[in-house]
Amino acid sequence: MARHSTRFFWLFNTIGWLGFAVVSFVSLNLWYNQPEVEYVAHNILQSFLGMLVCWPMRPILRSIWDTHLVMRLVLTVVVVLLLSLIWAALRLVLFLLLTDETGLWADFGGWYFPSIFIFFCWTALYYVVKFYQLFEEEHQRLLRVESEQRESALLLVQAESQARDAQLKMLRYQINPHFLFNTLNAVNSLIAAGQPDRASEMVLQLSRFLRYSLENDPAQQITVGQEAGMLALYLAIEKVRFAERLTVTVAIDDDVAECAIPSLILQPLVENSIKYAVAASADGGQIAIAARRDGEQLVISIGDSGSDASASGDAKGTGTGLRNITERLATLYAEHAQLEVGLSPLGGREVLVRLPLVNQEGLADGQ
Repeated sequence: MARHSTRFFWLFNTIGWLGFAVVSFVSLNLWYNQPEVEYVAHNILQSFLGMLVCWPMRPILRSIWDTHLVMRLVLTVVVVLLLSLIWAALRLVLFLLLTDETGLWADFGGWYFPSIFIFFCWTALYYVVKFYQLFEEEHQRLLRVESEQRESALLLVQAESQARDAQLKMLRYQINPHFLFNTLNAVNSLIAAGQPDRASEMVLQLSRFLRYSLENDPAQQITVGQEAGMLALYLAIEKVRFAERLTVTVAIDDDVAECAIPSLILQPLVENSIKYAVAASADGGQIAIAARRDGEQLVISIGDSGSDASASGDAKGTGTGLRNITERLATLYAEHAQLEVGLSPLGGREVLVRLPLVNQEGLADGQ
């Protein structure tokens, strides 16, 4: 960086003094009709002397750069006046040596004041370039800081996403073994009861359900209609188990069938209803599944005719399934989703799941 800056300085310094030589040639040699060799030589040599005299200005100005502004200005003026005086004297002496003219020291001010102007212009250009370089360095620094912040934010988002996926998978895998345990117990009971055909049908339905479950990411958004299709696979298993004791009604409004919900979010609710309403009753029971729109929310209800008509309002105290759903909703939607437990019109418990109304692509409905 320092080497590049030094080359940059000497390049522009040389170009500047060559430009001064050209301007002097046009404005003095040609304008005053002095094309003689000695006058042209003086013009060239005074530019060379100027470049040599201003050489120490750069380290001097760099050394006073960090001083107080007023002190910096005072020192800059002193340096310019001193070096301008030296250059004016040198070029006047050179002019007297190269030409036959005499008695010019009385007009030294005419040589000195233009020298001051030229050296002040040189200093002003130096400061302009210096400030520009500092601005570029600060700009590059800010860009690096911004890039590092974006990279850190991206890593944080990736870490949060990985943690979120891990949590969702953990909750998902808590559900599957529980359901699998119940189903295998039911298969074992059917075999023991001498009903191999029903046991075989249940195993077949179980394999279809597990294949669907494993092929769907727990963080994936699917439509209400697709979730209803998954529930149909699950209920087909339970139908084999309970036969006529299980009655299910499904009512999904057309305007919410394509709305997005988390995969396998409803199966634990239906499983709870079967456990408390169907399995616990000698006559079986009913389950009602419904999905509708309520303003900007999607409302899904799972109600049953369970033997326990007293509904708890605390979702966390109703088992692993509801607790997992509550945690999944909090992970996916924060405070924008709720799970409510109350009384069902069928006489048992009803669970309401309220989600933001979004379409299949995950965009806000109506956008």
